[in-house]
Amino acid sequence: MTGSSPLLSVAWRILAGLSLLLALGLGVGLVLPGTWEARRSTVVAAPPDSVFEHLDVLERWKGWTPWSDVEVTTSGPSRGPGATMMWDDPFAGRGAFRIVTSRSPERMEYRVDVEGGLSVIGTFDLEPVAGGTRVSWTEQGDFGWNPLMSWAALTMGRVQGAQLEQGLVRLATVVRTGALPETSPR
Repeated sequence: MTGSSPLLSVAWRILAGLSLLLALGLGVGLVLPGTWEARRSTVVAAPPDSVFEHLDVLERWKGWTPWSDVEVTTSGPSRGPGATMMWDDPFAGRGAFRIVTSRSPERMEYRVDVEGGLSVIGTFDLEPVAGGTRVSWTEQGDFGWNPLMSWAALTMGRVQGAQLEQGLVRLATVVRTGALPETSPR
């Protein structure tokens, strides 16, 4: 018996086509940037000192950040440079957040490192304006040279931007009233 069955020939062609698509996707992923940026701002009806207290003191982050339901442990000082939160969560992964720079009441910078290669540099800039404080929150992330995560970086600015917006709304409410707004589960 010579030759192969037509069904086997079709299966090999499908497999070859899928392999080519996978190789092409990985190849494009290698040249895509693995970086992203998200920036959002809002005006909080409070002076910069009041807002800054909620940024510089790690314990207060539980009251307003969109990730407040993640269990964290802390180390280092409770506020300012060196203050660190670490987590190991099924949804958020394993990582660490550390305040790098703290210049009251105008700027706070932090770094987040998540297992798997994601690094994020974040900043809060506070500016006095009529009616309160303009809070500008920026995050810049880098997935490194992972070609699969480079594809994710294409939408990360939009996705993370939505998280920043949610956090700013909660921050404004907490600073103004001392209470959290009603939220839906993530």
